[in-house]
Amino acid sequence: MRIGWALASALVCCLCVGCANDPFDAPRANSFSTDLPVSRHSGSQIGRELAARPAQSALIPLADGNDALGARLRMIETANHSIDMQYFLLKPDLAGAVITLALLEAAERGVRVRVLLDDVFTTTTDEEIALLDAHPNVHIRLVNPLSRNSPKFWSFLVDFGRVNRRMHNKSMTVDRSTGIVGGRNLADEYFRVDTTAEFADFDIFLIGPVVQDIADQFDIYWNDPLSVPLDAIVTVDARRLDEIEAELEAREAEALTGLYERAVTSRYLADVRAGKHPPYFANMRVSHDMPDKLKVPVAEGDRMLASDLLAAMAAAREDVLLVTPYFVPEDWGARFFMDLAERGVRVRIVTNSLASTNHAYVHAGYKRHRKDLLAAGVELYEIRADALAVSTGDETAAKITMHTKLALVDGRKLFVGSLNFDPRSIKINSEFGVFIDDPTLGAEFQRSLVESIAPLTYSVHPTTAGNLAWVFDDGARREILFSDPGASAWRKFVAGLTGLLPVEGQL
Repeated sequence: MRIGWALASALVCCLCVGCANDPFDAPRANSFSTDLPVSRHSGSQIGRELAARPAQSALIPLADGNDALGARLRMIETANHSIDMQYFLLKPDLAGAVITLALLEAAERGVRVRVLLDDVFTTTTDEEIALLDAHPNVHIRLVNPLSRNSPKFWSFLVDFGRVNRRMHNKSMTVDRSTGIVGGRNLADEYFRVDTTAEFADFDIFLIGPVVQDIADQFDIYWNDPLSVPLDAIVTVDARRLDEIEAELEAREAEALTGLYERAVTSRYLADVRAGKHPPYFANMRVSHDMPDKLKVPVAEGDRMLASDLLAAMAAAREDVLLVTPYFVPEDWGARFFMDLAERGVRVRIVTNSLASTNHAYVHAGYKRHRKDLLAAGVELYEIRADALAVSTGDETAAKITMHTKLALVDGRKLFVGSLNFDPRSIKINSEFGVFIDDPTLGAEFQRSLVESIAPLTYSVHPTTAGNLAWVFDDGARREILFSDPGASAWRKFVAGLTGLLPVEGQL
């Protein structure tokens, strides 16, 4: 009996600790991107072109991970007044160390640095983040933080309704004048750094009035009560901060042997600066969910970004090309794409195969819709995980996992952002993106995307026996398979088991 009472008491204590409220009412001072001067580009060629077309912004694609890291580091190095970074995750790896120390160096120059991170998948320790936050010019906030009084899993167990709602937005702005948006988080795998997997991702570098809208979106999240100052959650001894800084510097020393120099001296970025890759100029607009989406029951939340994307695709007259790492359309989404195809719109969807995805369980929410989509005329393409090995002949080449999130409508309307076409992005998390309308840019993206489909994907087809076939044809070789290509038995088991569970709405 005593043992039973002791266990019951311990459980009650754990529940009370796990449910302890995070300090959402912690004192904080509101700040805005407009508090500091805005850098101008009036003396540059791009500045003169922007002045001649004030309604438009300039865009430079960042398809390669090394270029994307180099662009971020260059932006940090050249910041004069402010740096704002908003990301779903930051990892304690080489890329994370290089970016962290670059931000500290900018703060030393007097630049105000604000970093807004989602709390769940950020694996950099609180102590390491606190090293940044300890600088008087650096301010860090965590969105919807988990309790620090119990293990992470316990927060999900006892407070699932709250902690399941995450900020998935990704953006970076400097001096309210330049920005980067897209699919990348802050970790090695997104920047082609020391990894056995190639994350095929995509960002865009932006200059012009659209950046002010991105900065305004950051301010909305930064000043929302859901974003809690780090120092209201974490307290770190000053001596420990010195040790962490030494550890970071040691990690950066390792990175500097190749990573940093390779990124900032990227040939592509040098060619951009030399005018060999001129920017695209186009009309652009920002769309994003509001923080309130994370505070209300899922069924009641506004889905502003998803609604904008669906409206853009619904208005298609000829062609919709959707690239999404996780495609979980649910019944309503499958019907949406089937209706498009049935009224004569060519619908092509590129997503990960079971072998290439980094979340095998998510595949369950996609595979049950394949036959119906194909029967309606929707074209499905799945990333070939070993495409690099096939194209190079090097069997040790990295496996591809596609992480790009974009859509192209009628060859002219482009969406780039953080949104995956799945219930988690559409209904549960908050998301951010940019819509671009320009026939020249759209045609270039259409050409590039279509050219990359054959060498990187299997096309999926129905068979006369009612099954599926995966066809790979890059012009040099043709293969036909009749089971999820390259997928291990374990991955097939995980996807199959998940398909039996009532969890599609959480994928």
